[in-house]
Amino acid sequence: MKYILFLSLIYMISCSPASKFKKDKDLFDASAIQHSFKSVADMNDSYFVIKENNFFEFYRQLFDSVKNTSYPGKYTKSGDTLILSFYDKKGYRLLGRKALVVENKNQVIFFK
Repeated sequence: MKYILFLSLIYMISCSPASKFKKDKDLFDASAIQHSFKSVADMNDSYFVIKENNFFEFYRQLFDSVKNTSYPGKYTKSGDTLILSFYDKKGYRLLGRKALVVENKNQVIFFK
């Protein structure tokens, strides 16, 4: 029984969002920002950043300080729509699975 519990624990840790992102982190950090969007709120400002190598990141900052939440991922492009693939599934609940970038208005629209 202890052996099964140990294997289950190892499996859960290896499938965590952090471990999936860990293998791409160096390439993510080295990728230059291509486009950035900002939404200002009373407490948290939200940012959506599109990077090279099909990476993106959604994060929030409290009063222009350090990031207090971050949801990185990769995207594929289908026409003018970005199909988002988050490392952490919580990102889907916040933004959805697709994003439409309207270049001439400097807007991004998220939808499920």
